[in-house]
Amino acid sequence: MSIIEQALEKGRGERRQRPPTRRPGDAEQGIEGADRGASLEAAKRIVGKRMPVDRDLCRERRVLLDGTDDRDAGAIAAYRMLRTRLLQRTRTNKWTTIAVTSAGPNDGKTLTAINLALSMAREKSRDVVLLDLDMRNPSVCRTLGIDPPRELRTCLELGDRFREPFFLIGNENLFIAGSTTPTEHASELLAARHFDALLNAVREGVVNPIVLMDLPPVLLTDDALVVAPQVDAVLVVASEGMTGRADLAKALHVLSEFPIAGVVLNRATESTPGYDYAYSAGPADGPGGPPR
Repeated sequence: MSIIEQALEKGRGERRQRPPTRRPGDAEQGIEGADRGASLEAAKRIVGKRMPVDRDLCRERRVLLDGTDDRDAGAIAAYRMLRTRLLQRTRTNKWTTIAVTSAGPNDGKTLTAINLALSMAREKSRDVVLLDLDMRNPSVCRTLGIDPPRELRTCLELGDRFREPFFLIGNENLFIAGSTTPTEHASELLAARHFDALLNAVREGVVNPIVLMDLPPVLLTDDALVVAPQVDAVLVVASEGMTGRADLAKALHVLSEFPIAGVVLNRATESTPGYDYAYSAGPADGPGGPPR
């Protein structure tokens, strides 16, 4: 059995053994009194600690914060288009959890996940949650220049205090959680029941969230395959001049049994002038379908 087959089987096995995922309101069944129920709801709510970002570092790394220079207008417009098309697909398919991965390293998946989350939050139609689950090489906090209030890795290791790692960077409806220290036990943490507890904490603590998860490259580790059965769809990031066609085809084949939300081509030279990104998605693609 190959490492890919082993990872898929591990993800399926953990999923079968888990109890049904709790939905918001399940724990309140049978509690008498509106005041008591409201207090319980307030206790579960994720507030998020406001954290200052390193704006110079973000500018250098092309994080598209509010108030970004006009020279980034093309990239902002490209992400707006990506956001709109992806949200259309989430509404049509009733998706709420999207994993972001790539075939290999240096394809820009983390930056894509951050800028996509920022763009979705600006729409203000719903809350957005960004989880850095690339725990062998956590990069979301490093890219923003932030030391998180609590490491997401620690929450998954100990299985408690899942509301504490979340922070805000300006958008009241964007909740981010990540780590700065790596671990070699990422796939075991993601396969454990503590990961379900994290997702339950998000569902119960955030209003109607759409959850983006930054995952490791699919051809490097089994982490993405452990998480893939637990999300609604996978967004694949490729980079022109970096991602080989064979690697991209292999990554899409590995993910072929899961719904593919689309393929983002980073650093695209054939995109609209001024844009750095192209996006492929549509009914013709289907799960695991090729990029256009």
